[in-house]
Parts: sequence; structure tokens; C-alpha cells
Amino acid sequence: MSDIKRKHIRFNAEANTFVAVKIGDNEPFGGLAITESHGGCSAVFLSNDSFSENGTCYIKVGEIDPLRAEIRWIMKVDKDLVKIGFQYLE
Repeated sequence: MSDIKRKHIRFNAEANTFVAVKIGDNEPFGGLAITESHGGCSAVFLSNDSFSENGTCYIKVGEIDPLRAEIRWIMKVDKDLVKIGFQYLE
């Protein structure tokens, strides 16, 4: 995980906030938001080789419009799940 200081206050996402992440030509990956802020969010997903730190994607969190984002960090939760931090680029 990055040691960069946060610029925005994080708060817990509403229960069951769906996150869709589009990377390249792949079908979107679905996950659940954990935290949100003005500058980004974190979410959990099934483990997938398409996620890579510093990679760019489009992310839709709940009802907000899709935004371009960068994957800042990936943390393995267990053999099936990863928690990923995103920074919005727009």
C-alpha cells in the first residue's frame, strides 16, 4: 500500500454500494465499495489478473457517472478476494 498522505476525508460506503470497473476491452468487473472520498475509493473484488497497480481504468461507484481512475494499491484479502484502492483522475 502507498505511503502517500490522503488529500480527502474517507468515509464508509453505504451498504451494498456496487462498483463496476472497466479495464481495456474486458467486460466490467463488479465489486462492493468499502470506503469513498472526493478523490477515490476502495472496493473488494474476486481475485483477477487484470488488476495491476498504477493501471488506469474507468470506475462507476453507485449512482455516480463513470470516472477515469488509477489503481493505486492492491491488497490480497484471501485466496479469492482482493481489496483495491482507486484514485479518480477527473
